[in-house]
Amino acid sequence: MAEEDIRASGTPFSLSFSGSGFLVLYQVGVVQSLLELAPELLRSACKVYGSSAGSLIAAAVVCGTNLDDLKEFFFASAKEARKTILGPLSPRCSLLANIKAVLQRTLPENSHQVASGRLHISLTRVVDGQNVMVSEFSSKEELIQALLCSCFLPIYCGFIPPSYRGVRYVDGGFTGLQPVSSLEEAVITVSPFTGELDICPRDCPAIFFCFQIFNGSIQISIENLCRISYALFPPSSMVLNDIFSQGYQDTALFLCRNDAFGTNYFDGNFRFASMCGKTDLPRSNGTLNSLGRRVPRYLAPRFLPGLARWRKQQFGLRDPLSKVLLQLYVLPARMPAFVRKG
Repeated sequence: MAEEDIRASGTPFSLSFSGSGFLVLYQVGVVQSLLELAPELLRSACKVYGSSAGSLIAAAVVCGTNLDDLKEFFFASAKEARKTILGPLSPRCSLLANIKAVLQRTLPENSHQVASGRLHISLTRVVDGQNVMVSEFSSKEELIQALLCSCFLPIYCGFIPPSYRGVRYVDGGFTGLQPVSSLEEAVITVSPFTGELDICPRDCPAIFFCFQIFNGSIQISIENLCRISYALFPPSSMVLNDIFSQGYQDTALFLCRNDAFGTNYFDGNFRFASMCGKTDLPRSNGTLNSLGRRVPRYLAPRFLPGLARWRKQQFGLRDPLSKVLLQLYVLPARMPAFVRKG
């Protein structure tokens, strides 16, 4: 979304959560950051879009679901998937059934009333492969069915797609990876993949080309290829926790970059590291002059390292694809200097 759009006073805006797979923990970190630093942004969003796993986060934002419950569920699901060689493809892994159970437990009874008109879920219709955006729900069960349809990845989640109002749908990410209803609409886009988006990782060199796939923007880079692998086959809990922390960090930096809402999101007592489980960073009264507000120095544009550089934690990877990609990533650094320079 253009910076001048969100700076315009009184301009209605929406939030859009992309499909993400097990990288949904990045979006949990984004929402956690917004709840703590800019809760009025979440409350004032007129529409909240969600696709695939991102629809679960969109529903949590609209219905006020406890984020700790969702975070615990996603960590538990990833841990369960890593117990077998096939991961989530194992017959023992009932991912969709587990999602249904957690939705029934965490969504309030009036969730369909709260969600109608504000929550927009991206679905892909099986009959013709067209994208369908649903936003009206007559019951809690109907809302849950819509969310299950948006999360259903064929073969990965089973072979028989679930239905919504008598029509079968599959993963909304196939036709609307980053769902929006209008190009003229002011939307804050959130994705765990680097691209031309508002809140996303920015650890890839800018020279890499961005391309449109499934109506979403993704940058061609080794980091993003690793993320795609992680989205389908979850990495270790340490890496997932870093993904959550990066979502929190990237959102804080988004608020710093965009002096959009006339609100002082940070003060001299703000300690970003406390959210990420790190309490050893000193307090600072440093100032970012370009923003004209007090911000800790360690919040000046600084990002977590890329997925391929995360503190040698990649020993926990099990899927072969990630290991190959990581070797390709570090190969140039091991080559002699005259070879790297060409």
